[in-house]
Amino acid sequence: MNHYNGIDGDSIERGGEYNQHSTGHEVCNFSANAGTLYGYVQPTGRIKIEKLGAGKKDEFVSGVTVVWTAGPENGGTVVVGWYKDATVFREAQKISRPSAIQKKNGVSTFRIKAPADKAVLLPVEQRELMIPRAVKGGIGQSNVWFADKEESQEIVNRVTSLINEGVIPALPDVDQNQSILEGNPRLVAHLRRERNSAIVKAKKDATIRATGKLCCEACGFDFKEVYGEFGDGFCEVHHLQPLAKADGVVKTELGDLAIVCSNCHRIIHRTDPMLSISNLAKHLHRQRVQPSGPHGRCAIKPALRR
Repeated sequence: MNHYNGIDGDSIERGGEYNQHSTGHEVCNFSANAGTLYGYVQPTGRIKIEKLGAGKKDEFVSGVTVVWTAGPENGGTVVVGWYKDATVFREAQKISRPSAIQKKNGVSTFRIKAPADKAVLLPVEQRELMIPRAVKGGIGQSNVWFADKEESQEIVNRVTSLINEGVIPALPDVDQNQSILEGNPRLVAHLRRERNSAIVKAKKDATIRATGKLCCEACGFDFKEVYGEFGDGFCEVHHLQPLAKADGVVKTELGDLAIVCSNCHRIIHRTDPMLSISNLAKHLHRQRVQPSGPHGRCAIKPALRR
């Protein structure tokens, strides 16, 4: 959902717990009612609040930071917002005085409540932080995840950084079809991984040791050969495994990366699904062997400076 302020003008993506009015219970999770947010999640049975520091006989625990996640249409699980200083209840609770929006949407119960001024709902375009599922340290089958395992600490640190330091910095400009990029956290994660300086350096070093040069694996372009010293050591690195097939943290091996020139890299990323290196290379070969046509090919020469 975009707003979590009722179903009107919004929609639930990839599931959601539905009530008798065919409205998801979570549709009002960020709809303020007299300064309070009432959040709903469908756990398997009770919420084990003792994992949050409560006693076995306690019915609720306060002072909790609750992070809300959802599954966008493009796949994966992303952070959509959070409650600070929340109260989490073991059992579902009745909203004593539902707001007009809550009544309209058939929302009458909640599991978590928090002050509205201590909550953040991220805009859709900023929902980039992915949380892995079905991997060690990630979210399992349950809708409630406590992230209390040692293997979860890296994920917890990234989420904490997002909460405390604000929005994840925007990606540098790329010649990308904006409709493909927006709302696609897996593609954003893919681009961030390709721009990891340590990964890029390791791939360049390994390629130079093996071949003595950095040539685009799609078209063969060599920056040093064309630009001399200005192009020495320059190229871009492309991740061969589309992160659209994975959630969250993915271990990258050097064999998962390809050396590419800037033009080929941008062509790959403006296609959906992304072209493979081999398919792009075949396409370029076909383009080169095609007849030039009645007007011939266009030759571009550098302008002479006066």
